[in-house]
Amino acid sequence: MDRGQLIEIQALRAFAALAVVAYHAADRAGSAFGVGAAGVDVFFVISGFIMMTVTAARPTTPLRFAWNRISRIVPLYWLVTLALVGLALVLPAAMPNLQASPDRVVQSLLFIPHRDPAGQIFPVLVPGWTLNFEMFFYALFAAALVLPRSAQLAAITAMMLGLVGLGVLLRPDGAVAATYTSPMLLEFLAGIWLAQLRLRGRLPRRQIGLAMLALGLAAYAALQATRTYSDAWRVVLWGGPALLIVAGTLAAAPALRPGLAKRLGDASYSIYLLHPLLVGVVWRFVGWLPAPGFLLASLLVSALAGLACFTLLEQPLTEALKRRRRSASPSRLRAA
Repeated sequence: MDRGQLIEIQALRAFAALAVVAYHAADRAGSAFGVGAAGVDVFFVISGFIMMTVTAARPTTPLRFAWNRISRIVPLYWLVTLALVGLALVLPAAMPNLQASPDRVVQSLLFIPHRDPAGQIFPVLVPGWTLNFEMFFYALFAAALVLPRSAQLAAITAMMLGLVGLGVLLRPDGAVAATYTSPMLLEFLAGIWLAQLRLRGRLPRRQIGLAMLALGLAAYAALQATRTYSDAWRVVLWGGPALLIVAGTLAAAPALRPGLAKRLGDASYSIYLLHPLLVGVVWRFVGWLPAPGFLLASLLVSALAGLACFTLLEQPLTEALKRRRRSASPSRLRAA
């Protein structure tokens, strides 16, 4: 699936990214929009859906799949991480809480889960914690691609259920083990099975899809109103509504035309990586605004900066790496 297809998924990506921006902006303003962090759960369901959809439409090898994912995720993440580290070295007073020791930087760049000085499993660029999950999911998915097509779905399902089961039984405390056995892996798996249902033409009809979408949004509204959150039950409390929203959107949404929602969806990765720094910048300049005004300013700045980053940096980098792969010799392509 490329960006020209399933525009409703791109619109959902925009929704998810801006929800996370709103979560962090509200927190900075001393307000509370905790459920905005569930944008991550929506992203995870979408990721599982996309990987299954893409590989079903264009069968690929594990190495080519891995290269495609690396070329999509790594360049911008590395650039933003290193830029953040460089800024902290040049202007330490501007980022007094950022502790970027060499070992943390290396682990962050290599997507190795580790604990920060506060004990949280966060890399130097905090939003990168979700990329640790994403890259591990890609590794599992690539491993399943070694098998015949008929066995891939069962294999990835067994691997992910087995890992989560181990996590429930062993309750590991180490950063790597805790991440790689987290129940949040089930959100990727839910997206995979949703894609399988769509490929088999088994999505519910439009009316049921609308009801699922409304139920998912209502669940998030209720969780926000009651301030209900449990890390242990996140996959149920936030992952369940995320699945309802993605499935309901796919079943209910008419064919959308390219527009701002799609463009913001295209730029969602840039928005997501850049927004913590941007929210901080907005706070320095207009932190005096009432919380709703600050929230709106943060959303607007993050969206505009994300669009600019996608157009000027992320998209050219990705396309350059794609061209590099295409220009490889036929023998190397066969090997991949």
